Amino acid sequence: MVNLRFWTSNDPSNRMAGTQTNHCRSSWFAFLENRKGIAAVEFALTLPLMLILMIGSAETTEALNYKRKLNQVAIAVADLVAQAESVTKAEMADVMYASGLIMAPFSTSNVKVIVASIEFNAKGEAKVGWSINESGGTPWAKGGKPPIVIPSGLNNPNTTIIVGKTNGTYIPTFAELAQNMMPRATSIDMEGLYFLRPRFTESVTLN
Repeated sequence: MVNLRFWTSNDPSNRMAGTQTNHCRSSWFAFLENRKGIAAVEFALTLPLMLILMIGSAETTEALNYKRKLNQVAIAVADLVAQAESVTKAEMADVMYASGLIMAPFSTSNVKVIVASIEFNAKGEAKVGWSINESGGTPWAKGGKPPIVIPSGLNNPNTTIIVGKTNGTYIPTFAELAQNMMPRATSIDMEGLYFLRPRFTESVTLN
């Protein structure tokens, strides 16, 4: 008969080493099975994407609102002038002031507004009758070719149209944050353009 005690070590250090090995193994398996930090890890991984989506949605909404305001200004100034038989520079100054109120709450420092009368000759060729901008200047040379594309169907011979045109530069709120990744995101140029026929006269004059 084999004495099993011969194969059993009574050294306390060996028993301690085995206990420590079992403890480390148990701790490792316990770590692998621990699911308490999964939510925090998932949140850390998805947070950058959520921030990008949130900022992108906010900036897109603001940019669309800015574009809508530019369109509203172009429509309003053209509509006001088209209802008159003649306008003065003082009246146009009031119209330009109203355009600034329409743009609120956006700044008008980067907004350019032009109102012009375009005349068509017997051949349907366009020329500038008069033009005025937000500062009272003459942006388009009288008698020159309009620097815009006029839709087909509006160039009826011996007629006129009133043009309302706006240009603005939208600066995103997070432009400084985005310019390192997307330099073009620092500003976005936008335009509004509207055409109307004079309502009570063949041609609206500017005095």
